[in-house]
Amino acid sequence: MVNNGSCRKVAYRWRRQWLTALLLLPGMSQAAAVDYGGHLKYFFSYSDFPQQSVFAGDENPYREQLGNLRLKLGSRAAHWSGEIHYVMDALYSKDLASCQIRGLLVVDGCDLSYSDARQLFDLSTSSYPGDNTLLLQRLDRLWLGYTSDRLVARFGRQAISWGNGMVYNTLDLFNPFAPDTIDTEYKNGEDMLYLQRLFDNGGDLQALLIPRRDIRSGELERRESAVAAKMHWLQQQYELDLLLARNYGDNVLGAGYTTEIDENVINANLSLTDTGDDTVFSAVLNYNFSAIIRDRNLSGFIEFFYNGFGLSGRQNSIQDVMDDQPLYSRLLRGELFTTGRYYLAGSILLEMTPLLQFNPTLFINLGDGSGMLQFLGSYSLAENLDLLAGFNLPAGPDGSEFGGLDTGDPDGRLLTPANTLFARLAWYF
Repeated sequence: MVNNGSCRKVAYRWRRQWLTALLLLPGMSQAAAVDYGGHLKYFFSYSDFPQQSVFAGDENPYREQLGNLRLKLGSRAAHWSGEIHYVMDALYSKDLASCQIRGLLVVDGCDLSYSDARQLFDLSTSSYPGDNTLLLQRLDRLWLGYTSDRLVARFGRQAISWGNGMVYNTLDLFNPFAPDTIDTEYKNGEDMLYLQRLFDNGGDLQALLIPRRDIRSGELERRESAVAAKMHWLQQQYELDLLLARNYGDNVLGAGYTTEIDENVINANLSLTDTGDDTVFSAVLNYNFSAIIRDRNLSGFIEFFYNGFGLSGRQNSIQDVMDDQPLYSRLLRGELFTTGRYYLAGSILLEMTPLLQFNPTLFINLGDGSGMLQFLGSYSLAENLDLLAGFNLPAGPDGSEFGGLDTGDPDGRLLTPANTLFARLAWYF
């Protein structure tokens, strides 16, 4: 058995070799090309928790500020390519301890919970420059790849998205976005081996292997790891996906179907998960539409989600969630973000001008009658400078997901989401 210290030394050697190989790629061919760029983003959030919320502390309403820097370097030489992304996040909060707890339990400005504890390589560091400041650094992409006419192979830290859900996605098993995520530009990368075989008809076969460590021992464990394959068939009238995976010890069978009706798109995703104790069915169905109204472009969707891991009933508690191990473990891992079973979401994107867009989205838990309205507005200030702002307004009865789950507190306090205002300024270079 290799000890954790030895694993870290091996990881360091691999990081150094990958980085060296990537930087040397431009010299391997006269036709080599190097791409570089990045962004700098500033986030501000204002979260007002109801008085009955467990988060209604002395600093409530909370104000958080986050700076996000991403530097990108890519290199291509003949059939070989590689990419490095360096990410630095600096979070400032007057109540940093509460902020970090809230980031683990609710998706808000404190959601900086990415960690390399399960990854093959530890490419992240964290520090506290001050009492109210958290600094996180990470290599979010670090991969080498080979591409031919029919084959794509990549090894290293990268991201992959499967499935056709708009806000809920039962087939996206690897670092999916939360339904109400504001910035979906980049998924967190995972250390993986990725292979893709391309076919003449436009279809493809994808396969991946994600080795993971046990978060307590630090050792690589087969039960923690993932292996998956997805076949994509492309036909004139429809597209079909078939997925087979083993993820965290569970066997997953999934299917996806896409077709067009009257120039609008319908997606359906289904999954069966064998947990060893039970077989769980989940499904997503959405209808995507577009139109022109008074010379303005409008698009949107309506989506239904059945979460087979969710709780039934109109009132639930934190203890109910924790007692349901399949649900609780997926919430902790960031595979799921919902506690109920039946959901409906609808969204409209209205282009007021080529520079100004409005995007309201409504999330409804059909099982307990709670929901949340999210409103986003975006404006292009300059060619590489964008402003996004909006708010989240949750509502529902006590004991519901968006009204507040029961915590068992003798004073009747609830795990209640906040009314939130937020803004993001992004500069791209």
